[in-house]
Amino acid sequence: MLKTLTADTAHYGKLSALLWKHGRHDLAKQLGWTSDSGSPSEKSSTAEECAQDIERLGAAYIKLAQIASTRQDILPPEYIEAFGRLQDDVESVAIEEIEAAITGGLGAKPSTLFAEFDRRPLATASIGQVHRAKLHDGREVVVKVRRPDIVDEANEQLGSLKRLAAKIDESTDIGKEFRFCTLVGAVEYALINELDYRFEANHLQHLAENLKEFAHIRVPQPIPQMVCENVLVMEYLSGPAIKDVSGVVLNELDTAAIADTIVRAYLKQILIDGLFHADPHPGNLVLHDKTKIGLLDGGMVVNLPPMLRREIAALLLAFSEGEGERAATIAARIAKTDADYDSKSFRTMAARIVASPNDGGFESMSLGRTLVEFLNVSGRHGVVLPFEVILLSKAFLQLETTLETLNPGQDAKALIRGYTYELLADRASKQLSVGQMAAAALDSAELASHLPSRMNEITRLVSENQLRVKVDAIDEVALLAGMRKIANRITSGLIVAAMIVAASLIMRVETGSTLLGYPTLAIVFFLMSAAIGLVLVYKAMFGDEH
Repeated sequence: MLKTLTADTAHYGKLSALLWKHGRHDLAKQLGWTSDSGSPSEKSSTAEECAQDIERLGAAYIKLAQIASTRQDILPPEYIEAFGRLQDDVESVAIEEIEAAITGGLGAKPSTLFAEFDRRPLATASIGQVHRAKLHDGREVVVKVRRPDIVDEANEQLGSLKRLAAKIDESTDIGKEFRFCTLVGAVEYALINELDYRFEANHLQHLAENLKEFAHIRVPQPIPQMVCENVLVMEYLSGPAIKDVSGVVLNELDTAAIADTIVRAYLKQILIDGLFHADPHPGNLVLHDKTKIGLLDGGMVVNLPPMLRREIAALLLAFSEGEGERAATIAARIAKTDADYDSKSFRTMAARIVASPNDGGFESMSLGRTLVEFLNVSGRHGVVLPFEVILLSKAFLQLETTLETLNPGQDAKALIRGYTYELLADRASKQLSVGQMAAAALDSAELASHLPSRMNEITRLVSENQLRVKVDAIDEVALLAGMRKIANRITSGLIVAAMIVAASLIMRVETGSTLLGYPTLAIVFFLMSAAIGLVLVYKAMFGDEH
């Protein structure tokens, strides 16, 4: 407990200083924090300075900033751009530590494992660092190495963030709107998957298998026997990031077909496979072999349970049709609702958010922006959606940036709606297999064979007035016992009151028998009344709790 309190105090102090430095001293005051400076800095800070300060806080805070960088409703554009740098450009780890981690994880030095190993990092992320290498058989690979001591650091920071988010959501208006507990839940899910590279290797294999029908989508595969908890060796997909491809090159490509393929692939991941790549930022999508899209980094991959997957499909359809009230009804089914949840007000606001112009462009039909605004409206009305929806909105926002670069004039609304209907119809037809239809026929036959006898039994019981319906609602025995207890207490109270009144009247009667100078009978009544009264008070205060 003391260790947790000490850690929380240290983290809250750093966050308080960050909030005060970068203009959110109002939130720090709401939380009851104080800054070392005691007042907000008069020097205006830049977005890049804020990104640098977050980088110094550690892995969990960097991951939080990465996910928050897609929330255009929370952060100004310059901060979104600065936080985007944290995806793959943070302070590097010394090469000696990287080589030691490879040796410890794979059981041999890099000079033994690889024909060539580039000591200069290709990318430096919050969790790991990436280096290029070449295997002895000539294949080019990338080596992803987890930062030393990152697991304990991330877990400690995550624990503090969860407790902080709970306090913000409970005590501030901004917390009730943005639901930081859900946001931190998304961070926790991402960290659990990214801290163990065996999960990422498994995700890459599943994504490649699920997307094998898309000839223009490539997912790098892990190298067998070269994967462990803190080291991952996988194929190197050459090519520039989509955001860095020149306009001349794009003009030579069929960008409409590429964008079409990306949309199809992502909708299939979300609606059919239930396993989608949730981090398609511009650095993770590369133009490979001039015509293919390389989908890099399988760390942040989200698994959607079947029921949630069906509800998300219905939600996307409601968005594409502009049916906000239906979207609100779906959201209420998959969300946790607060005590002050107002369904009518929520449906009204959701209808305003989801309704959009029908010009078909990406600006008018951005699923990412619609989801973000929908999340905010939900939070304000006491509807707490699962963290998977936050990661879904993040994925769509990042993906739409790439799609707009490739083909800004594409009819996004028709594209998404059409592919959603197509994929769901295809899935429904595949589910009607011969085996499933045979099983359904057997169930129907069993029901039909037993139905006459069961109906005959029901009608017989009705005719004999013996049909009973058991409703487990109120325990009438406990209810009657409680009512008897109340009646006994009232009766006892009336008797005590009568004895006190009688004793008061007897006090004035002259009698030969006295006690303490007063009539004996009066004193006896007073003592009995006091005893009964004390017993009643004791039972009311202590006995009724049990």
